[in-house]
Amino acid sequence: MSPHVTVIGSINVDLFAQVPHHPRPGETILGDSGQRAPGGKGANQALAARGQGAEVALVGAVGSDSDAAIATERLRTAGVDLEELRVTTEAPTGLAAVTVSADGENTIVVLPGANASVTPEDVRSAVVRAAEQRIVLLQGELPRETTEAAVRRAGSDGHRVVLNLAPWGEIAPDVLRTVDPLVLNEHEAAAVATALALEIPEEPAELATALASSGIRSVVLTLGPRGAVVADESGARAVPAPSVSAVDTTGAGDAFIGGLVARLAAGDDLLTATSHAVRVGAYSVRHPGAQPSYPTTEDELP
Repeated sequence: MSPHVTVIGSINVDLFAQVPHHPRPGETILGDSGQRAPGGKGANQALAARGQGAEVALVGAVGSDSDAAIATERLRTAGVDLEELRVTTEAPTGLAAVTVSADGENTIVVLPGANASVTPEDVRSAVVRAAEQRIVLLQGELPRETTEAAVRRAGSDGHRVVLNLAPWGEIAPDVLRTVDPLVLNEHEAAAVATALALEIPEEPAELATALASSGIRSVVLTLGPRGAVVADESGARAVPAPSVSAVDTTGAGDAFIGGLVARLAAGDDLLTATSHAVRVGAYSVRHPGAQPSYPTTEDELP
């Protein structure tokens, strides 16, 4: 049986603008090019996991507008299960405005739209219908109470819950201590440490260890081109990333997480899965866009 992952998360259209540099406050600049493309952290991670061999179901909402087709086309083509995708007439499909500078770095402003309509009852019902011992993956772009409800229900039903708390938002400590792993970048990890009244070490390995020692089952701290750190009860281990020339970092973190959960669902331990995930992330930054940059099992990873 193929590994199975349920992703509960956001579904957006990304509006890209290529710019020579990111504008300063009050500055207007001319972009080089622009396009609309599918995005949203939930959709991105679902597609990335599917590309790495997992059977994936996506739970979320889109509007009854033309953007809904853009947001879901790649998911349908890839074979992501969209039976739990709800269409609402009360809000448009989510939109993310993405600016990508000449050096490949990006800034993103997200307008949630239909994503904000996903309720705790929606996600609890979806978890109840999920297969036994399934991995449930969530992010930070749905309403906070919805994410918390999903984590608690999935945990009580015996699923392994992976939470990518991006963007950061205050979340209940019992929810943080249910997930395995909690996946964060350095800024998000510092915010979680502050919320838990922990000291914030300068070294990433020490920061990940501090979070894991606070009662969180395991932590994966992503470090971009420096790779990642995995921390759990046995300590912290560094996972280096391949050296590549970045074209566009948009969605690279989502590529990483998709690769991570696909390998966890296939039975890898967390360290082995993270080693695979950094290679998936490294592949994605060599190509423009988010979803179009994600590798499949047929692509050679760096």
